[in-house]
Amino acid sequence: MENKRKIGPFLKDKNSTSKMMFHLFVALLPIILFSFYKNGYLPYQEGKATLIGLFYPLLFIFIPTMTSFLTELLWMRFFLHKKGKNLKISLIHSFSIFPGLFLGLILPINTPISILIFGAIFATIIGKMIYGGFGNNIFNPALIGRLFIISTYALTITNNGGYLNPSELDAITTATPLSNVSLQEGIGTYKTLVSPYGTLWNFFFGTIPGAVGETSALFCLLGFIYLVFKKVIKPIIPITYIGTVFFITFLIGSFNDLGIWYPLFQILSGGLFFGACFMATDPVTSPTTPIGQTLYGLFLGILTVIFRYLTPYPEGVLTSILTMNLFVYIIDRIGSKARFHKEKAILPFLFAIFLIFYTGCSIGTSYQKETTTKDTNFEIVSKEGSGNTVTYVVTQKGYVGKIKAQIKIENGTVISYEVLEQNESFFGKVEDANYINRLLQNQLALNDVDTVSGATVTSTALKKLFINTLEDYKENGGILSGNIVAPPITSTNFEILEKEETEESTIYIVSQKGFSGKIKLQIVFQNDTITSIDVLEVKDSYFYKIEENDYLNTLLFNQNTLEELDTVTGATVSSKALKNALIETIKDYEEESYEE
Repeated sequence: MENKRKIGPFLKDKNSTSKMMFHLFVALLPIILFSFYKNGYLPYQEGKATLIGLFYPLLFIFIPTMTSFLTELLWMRFFLHKKGKNLKISLIHSFSIFPGLFLGLILPINTPISILIFGAIFATIIGKMIYGGFGNNIFNPALIGRLFIISTYALTITNNGGYLNPSELDAITTATPLSNVSLQEGIGTYKTLVSPYGTLWNFFFGTIPGAVGETSALFCLLGFIYLVFKKVIKPIIPITYIGTVFFITFLIGSFNDLGIWYPLFQILSGGLFFGACFMATDPVTSPTTPIGQTLYGLFLGILTVIFRYLTPYPEGVLTSILTMNLFVYIIDRIGSKARFHKEKAILPFLFAIFLIFYTGCSIGTSYQKETTTKDTNFEIVSKEGSGNTVTYVVTQKGYVGKIKAQIKIENGTVISYEVLEQNESFFGKVEDANYINRLLQNQLALNDVDTVSGATVTSTALKKLFINTLEDYKENGGILSGNIVAPPITSTNFEILEKEETEESTIYIVSQKGFSGKIKLQIVFQNDTITSIDVLEVKDSYFYKIEENDYLNTLLFNQNTLEELDTVTGATVSSKALKNALIETIKDYEEESYEE
């Protein structure tokens, strides 16, 4: 029986695994050379890098590559007890250089060498060898290594310069493109998303901030074409992955009247092309059936959009691929069954199509609604007034999460700005730059205050928090005792919502703009006198001071001399709004009585 199995028939494939991995290396060479050009040659030409800096990108890629090789060598020698020819053959067929090679291409250029080496060891052992070596791992080893490094050493890398090469550190005053997206009010515009980095051609060619080998869609595309031509990979996963992201973001952009540039910006940012062409097509951790590969690409695209828009981590590609690695076995089973029974794939495809349209439409409409509101990353926790001073407690979305601060404004000027809570891993750079004091000293020209290199997202968030707080102060009224420091409460903020007349009384439902929004009141007249004042709705955070001072009854008892009535200290705007609402309501009542 065993001899019959050896007789055949068998199909011989000339494209052996060794040849496939060789072609993979050839496809990566243009990307490696471009990373040398962008991160080494250009800074050196501009006088921003030394001779060592010129070749540093190549060194940065070479070191983890050799670390992976040596790690596997030692693992096989001491843990698997392989020696001599057996060890040599095992190393050749393990393709040990690739976890480190890919890791070097997907990390920030300013990752310290010691962390780079540690990450390559982690990627090789935890991502590959503990599963049994090449062909047995369920996760992409390089992505495991990157996830470990970014989640553990983000502060160190950022303090070292992050993703910006020496030229970009001086020339780029904004974050990497997708980090910059999270700072925008609403969905952003071409001017705020693309222009800081040039044009979409810069994105396509790769002269934008990003990981060492991920920025050039052009060279990723050339590598993809080469690999398809050499039959190393099939084009299904990259095409469906990139196409899905393009289509969903096209829907999102369409809801917000954005042109074709918006989905192009999304697919050319964040290493999507590199991830789709080289990481998602890893033959060990991706599906093998055509239907499985199509489903894999569709769900990768859906997850990438969800991670980019609905989580604090804007990149999305890494987490999407690692997440989908978990489901490869299930997807391939669906693909295997659907090969002979197409109906088995109908439900998964319908589910994917539903998610594509639902994700695009729901995210698109949510941003559409936000275009008529303030910065959605800004929130007022509380406002307290005392004399001429308003104390705000506010939050603004930063790089990791919300930054919470207390801002005091006196007579229209910010007199203190204190950060209460923050989880920013690179906040130290903001403190070193004395950035908060710079904002205080330049509060009349905040837009001219530059961000902090290496902490762009955090410093931008702090500036936006400052600007948003001042805007709310000016729009909603400041403390009005003494000098008027903000537009006073006026009749233009007053509105009669309902008026009901009976034989015995006239009942008004009115609203008046307060400090945090509209105050809604019910005012009842009997025999030309106000007999009751009831507050129906109020959002002012310090309205309790009105209640503590029994101010409504004070208004009721002094309704004939309201102009002379003092406001409540610490709740000046709210008490002024209540008084104005009564004055305007009385005017309307008297005008109606005069006409009768």
